Amino acid sequence: MNFSILVILPGWGGSHEMWADFVALAKPHFQDVVVIDLPCFGNEPCPKDVWGVEEYANFAKERIAQLPNYPIVLLGHSFGGAVATQLVANNPNIASKLILSGAAVIRPKNYLKRALFGTMAKIGKCCIAILPSQKLKNLAKKILYRVADSPDFSETSGIKRDIFKKIIRQDLQHLLSTISIPTCIMQGTDDTYVPYRHGKRIAEGIRSASFVVIEQGRHGLHLKKTADALLSAILEFCNT
Repeated sequence: MNFSILVILPGWGGSHEMWADFVALAKPHFQDVVVIDLPCFGNEPCPKDVWGVEEYANFAKERIAQLPNYPIVLLGHSFGGAVATQLVANNPNIASKLILSGAAVIRPKNYLKRALFGTMAKIGKCCIAILPSQKLKNLAKKILYRVADSPDFSETSGIKRDIFKKIIRQDLQHLLSTISIPTCIMQGTDDTYVPYRHGKRIAEGIRSASFVVIEQGRHGLHLKKTADALLSAILEFCNT
C-alpha cells in the first residue's frame, strides 16, 4: 500500500461519478483516493465569472488544502491535466508526484480551423432551424460539433460555454519546463481528443518526465477497457 492520497482532477464534463469504478479499483493501494469535482461539473456549480485555467487551479488548491496531511499524488485527466499543470507550476510543493493522462495542455491556435468552424456554425444554424423536430435539431448539432472536432461545445451553454471558449485558447506549454517534481505522462494510442504527439511533446517539455503509452487506450484511460493498465502504470510510477 502506498501511503499517499491519490487526488484526481477530472476532464471537462467529468466528475466523481464517472471515476467511481476506478476509485474503487485504486483505493486499496492508497491511503485514500479523492476526486475533486471542478466547478460546472459533479456537485460543483459554475462560477459567476468566466474562469480560466488559473482560477480552476486555485480552486483545486483550496480543496487539496482541506485533505489530511499525507503526500499527494496528483492525477490530472484531459482538462484536469491542464489544471494540474497550472497548479504544480505555481505551487511546486503541493504534490509529491504528478500524473498527466491525455492532458489538454497544448492548445494549437488553429486560426483556419476556427474560421472554418465559425462559417460551418452559421450555415449549420440556418439549416438546423428548418428541421421539423427538436430531436432532429439536437442530433444535427451534435454531428456539426463532432465534424468540427469540438464535441464538448455542444454540451455547453451560458457561463459554461464562455468558460469553455476561454480555456480551449489557453496553451500551457510555457509552464512545462518549470515543473520539477517527478512526473509521468500517460497517453493512449487511440486517443482522438488529445493526439499522441501532444502527449510526447508534454513529456519532452518536463525535466525527467517519463512517458507511458497504453496500447489501444482511448481518451478515458480510467474506463473499463484500460482501467487495469492505467492503475498498473500509476502504481509502478508511485513505487519508484
